Amino acid sequence: MTRSLNPPGETPDVGIPAALAAQMSIGEQNDWLRGFLKARPVSRRSALRGAVGALAGLGVVGGIGSVLAACGSPSTGGTVAGAPAPLALSGRHLSFGADPTRQMAIGGELTAKPSGQVLIDIGTDANYGSTIAAEVRELISHVPQQDGSIRSADQFFVHGLADQLSAGQRYHYRFRLPGGGTTPDSVFSTAPTGRAPFTFTAFGDQGVNGPTTVIEAFTDDYYKPDDSRRTPQPASSLVAMIAKRQPAFHLLAGDICYADPTGYGKPVKNTVPAPATSTGFDNFDPTTWTAYFHSIESTAATTPWMFATGNHDMEAVYDDNKVPGATHGYGGHAARLDLPKNGPSNCPSVYTFKYSNVGVVSLDGNDLSTEIPTNAGYSGGAQVSWARQTLSALRADPNIDFIVVFHHHCAYATSASHASDGGVRSLMSPLYDEFSVDLVVQGHNHQYERTNPIKAGRTGRQAPDGATVHPLADGTTYICVGSGGRPRYTWQPGETDRYRGSTGPDSGTQVTSYIAQAGSVKQPEQVDWSQARYLDYAVLSVDVAPGQPGAESTMTVRAISDTGQEIDAVTLARTAGAGAPKPNALGTWGRTSSGLSIPA
Repeated sequence: MTRSLNPPGETPDVGIPAALAAQMSIGEQNDWLRGFLKARPVSRRSALRGAVGALAGLGVVGGIGSVLAACGSPSTGGTVAGAPAPLALSGRHLSFGADPTRQMAIGGELTAKPSGQVLIDIGTDANYGSTIAAEVRELISHVPQQDGSIRSADQFFVHGLADQLSAGQRYHYRFRLPGGGTTPDSVFSTAPTGRAPFTFTAFGDQGVNGPTTVIEAFTDDYYKPDDSRRTPQPASSLVAMIAKRQPAFHLLAGDICYADPTGYGKPVKNTVPAPATSTGFDNFDPTTWTAYFHSIESTAATTPWMFATGNHDMEAVYDDNKVPGATHGYGGHAARLDLPKNGPSNCPSVYTFKYSNVGVVSLDGNDLSTEIPTNAGYSGGAQVSWARQTLSALRADPNIDFIVVFHHHCAYATSASHASDGGVRSLMSPLYDEFSVDLVVQGHNHQYERTNPIKAGRTGRQAPDGATVHPLADGTTYICVGSGGRPRYTWQPGETDRYRGSTGPDSGTQVTSYIAQAGSVKQPEQVDWSQARYLDYAVLSVDVAPGQPGAESTMTVRAISDTGQEIDAVTLARTAGAGAPKPNALGTWGRTSSGLSIPA
């Protein structure tokens, strides 16, 4: 049932009461937005006028007028001298297809609608040899403003899927644009077959450093002085570290660019111009995605970035029923991103892939959350059912030693802001126990925190810095790494950091935290599983060393700060090629009722 957002007889308005907005589903917000826009038609010309500021602000094009001319629309405020600026492309980014040994999705953003076919040249050297016809996806965004006006953007995202590639092979590629322009040559590698060592990286909650300069009233530059005391732009510092390490892939555990300001999937209520006293976000700005892809291109053009969705990634502006999942606020993602399409049909950010001896699973915490229920339950249980089947298949595969799951909302974490999500914990942790998941990467809390291995809600064993954990016997390690760039949170009152070189006065004691339950209830809990805590910026760097069948495989997880300092590490170990263990009489993996470990 759709709630009435305005009294009978009144026209839609952006002034939706906060209490009502907090209860609206994404679908209800789409209904409201359509009504608002129906009364205020928007021309394509006005959409174009708001579209190209992002790339112009990044120095990719020669200005708004020239791009409007290139699109066939007259500029405002006078004529354009000289020829139109040539079509350009920025923000190249890669992602694996469903089979990383033979598929790579290649994407970017154009400055305007192309007049002809966009092509991708690809080959094993810079002579290329093969060509892919790319698909251009137009994304029109109409964003209501608080004063009743509409700010619009018309963006063009280009994608191509390179298929039937060879495993473990380096490939060169470039985009070729109508008119003859090309992007620089870049190189990526497909996943190997067999048991090959590799490194991957991960974090969540990244965003864009500093004002985007796209919309004059928009800013995400709300760092406190203490946030940037070491590196002026934390998110950019971590991107540079990833680019230097050249991992096999990077996992981003939700809250990607923060074009959505509230994080609650609320209706847009932009204020233009922003009040002089405003801090943080005041506007939903879809062209923040342009600035974001530009900011990660130094690594994403050569390393696949694999995204999960967070609460700041629900974008109610978009409603295109032709796009699966669009009515749940993911229409924009369908235009901008290419992710493996092997999850439930209505869950575009739920997928799995295999790399060497590791199975990776991306889940959508918005479907599971009790803390932020805007999209809770949208899959109708399909995601949890799919996760069970997928985890079961991965654990039964003798070629897969480790299972890594990543999602945004935390099953286990502590902070003064979000802590643990009761829905995610109750729905997913029993599955992680049942199928002996090795590592769960989470975001949402802007901090680094590693748990002891957890089984059935309790510490399986103490795992201090440098410890080796045997997940089959000890349980699942949960790491919150929402330390990818956004302003930092705080711990509970009186609690401190606990990491290599900083033990803190609460080291070794229980931590007071809470579980976020439905109805904004914060259920207190005393936890003994919070092992390492770091209230600053960090990225995970994970080194995987596969063993031959019957020997030991290891996965060493390191936390690296934005200054390059290693501040925590743990090694996960399994017998290689063991396949699925058999549950004991208690129905759980790896421990008998006497507490003795079952050999792998």
